[in-house]
Amino acid sequence: MTTIESFPDWIRATLAARPGPGSVGLIALATDANIEPELRSLLPPEIGMCTTRLANTDPITAETLHRTEGQIADAARRILPGHDVSALIYGCTAGAAVLGDRAVAARLREARPDAWCLSPVGAADEAMRFLGINRLSILTPNVRSLNEAIANYFARAGFDVRNVMGFEIDEDRDITRITPEAIAHAASRACDPQADGLLVSCTSLRATSAIERIEAEIGKPVVTSNQALAWSVLRRFGFPGRRAVPGQLGSAG
Repeated sequence: MTTIESFPDWIRATLAARPGPGSVGLIALATDANIEPELRSLLPPEIGMCTTRLANTDPITAETLHRTEGQIADAARRILPGHDVSALIYGCTAGAAVLGDRAVAARLREARPDAWCLSPVGAADEAMRFLGINRLSILTPNVRSLNEAIANYFARAGFDVRNVMGFEIDEDRDITRITPEAIAHAASRACDPQADGLLVSCTSLRATSAIERIEAEIGKPVVTSNQALAWSVLRRFGFPGRRAVPGQLGSAG
């Protein structure tokens, strides 16, 4: 006969406090196959990360990204319900540019008013100012209408956007198939000689491993969507210098 026992009541009193400096809730597009593994590779294990997804469909356009806005608060509520979440990330660069960083933060705070809210455009803004980038070139995988939205977002934020180059791809699965080598080759052509630095935009783009190669070729700092997100989280959680992100951004802070 099987004996079934319970642990003594005192076990409950000895449960450890939740370890680590905090947790990140990532809200990603359903079609983004890159942001999770890339962010996880850049963040130390002490920082917990949980993900939920926003239903979206290809093609990736301003219209389809606008449709995700109404889902943001509900998605935030589905992350560790009943637990504190230190930070919430809306994980789409073009979506944040189309909706606006403030609008995204407002939707996140509907669900988690005490969480620190972050988007790729907000993180990139912070990172580029930290590096002293004002005159800006941008490389994206997106179609022209989204590139215009991204350029307008950063121009309104006070950057001198010199040029934008895009791959004109409207399906996330194809964006993630662009190789780091192809990204690096395109980046060397995309960066205006008068620019202070280059933004490689899109969380689906496998750009992290190409950062240092691009910087060596153009002789200027490079900021990418996922690199900037990780850098912002590390600084927020008190990790500057301990776990550097790739490129000049990591070596500078």
